Amino acid sequence: MLKKYLRIIVLISIAAALYFIFGGTSSAPTASAGVNKSSCGSLANTKLPFILVLDSGDSLIESINQCAKDAKLVGASISGLGQLQNPILADAHRPTQTKFDGYYELASLNGNIASHEGNYYTHLHAVLGDDSFRSIAGHVNAATVGLTVEVTITPLTGSLNRAINPETGFGLIVH
Repeated sequence: MLKKYLRIIVLISIAAALYFIFGGTSSAPTASAGVNKSSCGSLANTKLPFILVLDSGDSLIESINQCAKDAKLVGASISGLGQLQNPILADAHRPTQTKFDGYYELASLNGNIASHEGNYYTHLHAVLGDDSFRSIAGHVNAATVGLTVEVTITPLTGSLNRAINPETGFGLIVH
């Protein structure tokens, strides 16, 4: 009987050693925190932050909206950096949108992802720098990714919804 227990103990010890040497927690692969727009579905219902890496030519807002849909986010906070091409910006003081031709350093991108009437609504503001190190800032209406854009998306645990204010035309967060 003692030999039987010793064999079991030896087998368990060997199995434990093999587990830690070849596949245990110390060497187990981990999921990447970086995804591209075609792999956002692998993060469905995640509550963990991740980085969406966009490629040259991608539409900034459409790509973020599609990723949010694929990842089934109920809301998120966004920050980012990279390079944009031909951004179209607006601000609260001008009723018109302004297109800036060329490439701009995306020094800061902040915003959120909410829903509006069943669709994703990405609200973004950016600080951009030109090749003379001058900056411009405003609400991002549209932009194409230059070299790359890295968007940190932090999912919210509760839903975030917007409604259009009929007096101002702005999509305000419902609270």
